Amino acid sequence: MRKQFNKMTAKLGAITIVSLALITGCSSSPGSANNTTSQTATEMESSAATQEPLVVDSQSETAVSEQTSSLDKEAVSFETYFDLLGTGKQDFIDKMNEKPNAIDEGGLEFEKAGIRVWFQRNAGTVSQIFLQANQVDFNGARIGDKIDKFKTAFGDPVSDRNGDMHFKYKTGYVSVNYDTQTDDTVAVYLLSEDF
Repeated sequence: MRKQFNKMTAKLGAITIVSLALITGCSSSPGSANNTTSQTATEMESSAATQEPLVVDSQSETAVSEQTSSLDKEAVSFETYFDLLGTGKQDFIDKMNEKPNAIDEGGLEFEKAGIRVWFQRNAGTVSQIFLQANQVDFNGARIGDKIDKFKTAFGDPVSDRNGDMHFKYKTGYVSVNYDTQTDDTVAVYLLSEDF
């Protein structure tokens, strides 16, 4: 009995040590995971804060900079971009704080602002602005929201075909691309003319 008791005690001791090691390891993992999550969130905040917004004039530069300096603050309004539809190509480039990259069909990409722009071929004015970042506010809706939120923001669409819903807005249009199976929005085009 004494030999069996010693074997049982040794087994129980080993199980206890392994259990304590597992419990200690598990209890320290969330802390390190939280630190990683916290670091990732901090990196994302600093990355978002370093993106320079579109600048129209010195007053709007201050307002837009204040809006985008923190993820906790209100997003940049889409109207900042919408009001630039019809602007001449060179004027538009001059208003941006970065050198654009050429893209397909004569368009330009402004990486820091997170937009792509296309121009009317004959007139050379801005005809389309493409947005995909979710920090732009579309009257309370954002890219990534369900399409119904854009309907609430802009009213009844003038067309809705194959995941491309168009809304009349001021003198132009807001074209919202969405996944027809999930209704999640994925991108927005601001258009000077409907197509």
